[in-house]
Formats: sequence, C-alpha cells, structure tokens
Amino acid sequence: MKFSQQKKWVVLTAALCMLAGTTLAGCSGKGADSSSVSPTADPYADLPKAVSISAFDRGAVSSDEGTYENNRWVKWIREQSGIDVTMVPVPRNQAQDKLNVLIASNQAPDLIWEYDRAYIGKLITQGALQPIDAYIEQYSTSYKKYLQEHPELLPYLTFDGQMYAVATARTTDGIANHGLWIRQDWLDKLGLKTPITMDELIDVAKAFKEQDPDGNNQNDTTALVGSTVFDSYAAMNAAISNQWYLENGRMKYGATLDRFGDAMDLEKQMYEAGLVDKEYLTDKNFQRAIQLWTTGKAGIFAGSWGGSAMEKHIRNMLKNEPKANPVPLEPVSTANGKFGLYQERPPNIFVAFNKKMKNPKAAVEYLDWMVEKGWKALVNGEEGVHYKDVNGVAQMLDAEKYKKEVSYAGEYAVVRDAKFSPEDLLVKAAPDEISRKLAALSRQGLETAAKNRFRRDIPYQPSFTELNDIQTALKPFIEEVRAKVTVRGSQYTAAWGLEEIRKEWKRLGGEAIEAKAQEWYEAHKADFK
Repeated sequence: MKFSQQKKWVVLTAALCMLAGTTLAGCSGKGADSSSVSPTADPYADLPKAVSISAFDRGAVSSDEGTYENNRWVKWIREQSGIDVTMVPVPRNQAQDKLNVLIASNQAPDLIWEYDRAYIGKLITQGALQPIDAYIEQYSTSYKKYLQEHPELLPYLTFDGQMYAVATARTTDGIANHGLWIRQDWLDKLGLKTPITMDELIDVAKAFKEQDPDGNNQNDTTALVGSTVFDSYAAMNAAISNQWYLENGRMKYGATLDRFGDAMDLEKQMYEAGLVDKEYLTDKNFQRAIQLWTTGKAGIFAGSWGGSAMEKHIRNMLKNEPKANPVPLEPVSTANGKFGLYQERPPNIFVAFNKKMKNPKAAVEYLDWMVEKGWKALVNGEEGVHYKDVNGVAQMLDAEKYKKEVSYAGEYAVVRDAKFSPEDLLVKAAPDEISRKLAALSRQGLETAAKNRFRRDIPYQPSFTELNDIQTALKPFIEEVRAKVTVRGSQYTAAWGLEEIRKEWKRLGGEAIEAKAQEWYEAHKADFK
C-alpha cells in the first residue's frame, strides 16, 4: 500500500510554503517550541552547541572499546560534527520502558528515537515532544533537501498536521526484517522436503526433535528456537497483536481477531509437542535460543533474514559444526493464507525533539551533519582501516576487526542517505571465504524475506490518547494470557485465551476505540493507495 504521489507533493509543497511564511516569535523560558523561533533574534545563537540523544544498548561494545557513552566513535562524532553530543543508552529490549522513566523524571535526552511510530505518537499525546516544522525550515539545509527528495516520508512524520520527527528512508535490506532459517543438512539426512505448509513444518519439526538429525545417538535436539518465534506465528497468520487490520472495510485490532487465536493455538501445539525450547517464554534476551542454534542443537531459527546479527550466529555455528548447512526458509502457508514475515515501513528511525531541550538549533545542525556525511563512517568505519571503496560500495577488510571496532557505531547513525542493491552484500563482504559465504547467504535470505508480502492493511497505525492508553494496558495482559494458553495444559485453550482478550478489550473501552479508529481511517484513506 503506497501513498498517492500527487498527494505527497501537494502535502509537502503546502507544508514548505506554510513554513516559509511562518512568523516566528521569541522563546519562553519554559523550554523550546518550534512555533516560537524568531528569525530576527535567534534565541539559540549564543547557546553552547550541546545535544543529548538516546542510543539502543545492544551489549555490542567490548570493554576495551569503552561504553556506549564513551568510545572512539563518540569522540569522533564530537570532533567531526562540532556538537558536544552526549549518548544516553537504553536497553534495546526495554527501550520504551526506560525512556518512559527518563521522561517522567525529567532526565530524558534532547533527541528521542524509536523505530515505532506509535510510540512517538504516544509521547506526543503525553506532551513530551514538540513540533519541529519551523526548526527544519529555519535551521536545516541537508535534511530539508533530503525531505524534498523523499516526500513519501512526510505523512509518516506528521501528527495532527504538524511534523514531529525526522526520518530517512529504509533501503530494501532495512524493510525486510524477520526471517526463518533451517538446517538443510538435517533435511537431507532425514530425507525430508522443505516444508511449504504449516502442517509440513510441524512434521519436519517433529522429525528434527525425534529422529536424531545430528547423529549423536542422543535425544538432545530442539526443532525451533529464535528471537521472533511468536512473531513468526502471528505474521504467518496475518495477526500481529498490536496492528490494525481492515476486515471488510472495518478497522479491527489484531489481538481480537480469530486469526490471533490461531497463532496462540499454534504456539500451544508447538510447545506441548516439545518442538520448541521449554524455556523460550522466559528467555528474554534470547541467549539460550542463540546458544542452541550456534552449537548445532536446533534445526530452525526464527530471527532476522540475514545481515550482521544472523551472519554472526551462523559464523559461530560453523565454528562448532563445520558441516552445517543453514539456509533461508520461506514462510509457510496457514489455513489463513500465505503471508510474509514482519517487514518494516519505509521510514527508518523516528527521531523526535524533547519538548524541554535547550538548543534545537544545535540538534538540527547535528542531524544535518549526520544525514550529509556523518553516517557513512559510523556504518562502514575508516577507509583503509575497516573498508576499501569498490565502485562506491564499502568492502569490509577484516570481519573480526569490523565487528569489534565498528559494528556498534551504526547505532549512532540515526539518519542516513544510504543507497543499496542486494549485490552490495557480496561486494561489501570481507575477502575471506567464510565472510563471502555468509554474504551470499544474507543475499539469499533477503530475497527470501522479500518474496512474500507482509500483511499491513494501512501504511501506519492511528495514534490517539485513548488508543495509546488501551494498548499500554492490554500488552501485558495479552502476554499473560498467551503464557497460560501455552504452558498450562488443556484447561487453557486458545479459544479461552482469545475470549479473555476480547473481554479485556471491551472492558477497557475497545468498542469506542474501534469506532474512533474507523473515523480515523475514513478521514485518512484518501491518502492511501
């Protein structure tokens, strides 16, 4: 589903014309607001060029490199940008919770970013963020030009008629996200075909569990592990819990659909048959799942389509099991149809401005520098040390050196003007044999992940206070119900779980939320194509 090109240009032109004609007044002492910037007396001109920004802590900075707050790249950013940047790490798996605490305690960074547009919308309704239209018009050059070249982004950045975030467009490898991997050598040894339906996948999983595919005469293999197990169940059934779907033209919340019950039923079936690791519901950082996969004790992995994370896992697997042959697995069909695994929307990271930031001018200058040139070194490293240029593509020189000294730095490149084609994965790979093999697998994984459409009925989700509140309340309830359905036996069926979710949805005011979401859809559907 795409935005109408004519609509994009109309919206962008109108927005820029409006910005160009905005009369800007002085700033109050209670924090910045983009509607109060004065063109004649710049209130930020004499302020220190200092900006703080959140960063996802993925545990990827080695001790001899430093920390997410202080390392070679943070120092480089300060030197090259001319901005005194402070990084504020938040744990990746609890990022929103941590940011909420920082906001509530007035300790949040100036720039707050997330992949989740709905979270940005929630912060807007809470009054934590400020519109940035006038800041971009007044202070930006590089990002303003980028946005003019990518008008398709503007509707995603606009909330209630005002621009509240910046973002850059994802390349193909950024839109594809989740993927499945399977041990082809296990399939071959057991004489099995690649599964294409859910029933076939379950049969293969049972064989991986029961028929000693690793040949050690022990019952010690697990069929399915990974970091996106339930997400894969839900995506293949077109029932992501917090996503809205159009059912016969009516907006319906994913967790209330019959299809979500099917996903829970599949989760229960796989668990009770012993086809998943018994600890996967409590393996919050997925370290056990990764260990089972990399030590050759699991046959199917639900995670990313490829890229640095998956290549790392497969590299470690091949150290332990040199004859292993993991290959991408296409999503299988279910009774509900055939759908791709989770794919991202066109915008990459949504970077928003804390309402209480002191110097939005410095923030814009920092983002301008980042999108124009700063991102390149943060993603690729230093030319001649970490990569060499091959017809405009950065070819890695040493995979281990890059992993240690550069890989974590991409976390700081929150806006980037990147170009990509699948062939680049092979060009970028380090010259050693294993790196070339992993790059070829990543390319195959990308092609497989992009082959089937992830079902997203509307390009972005509605965001309003009542919906944000109900989503916050419903999320832990859904997780609790899922856990009961999965592990507590026949008393807690998927049908029971779905009914409990529906009752809680109704109790929280879900029927009124659906009506409001329908109004939102009717008001915005002309923007969708």
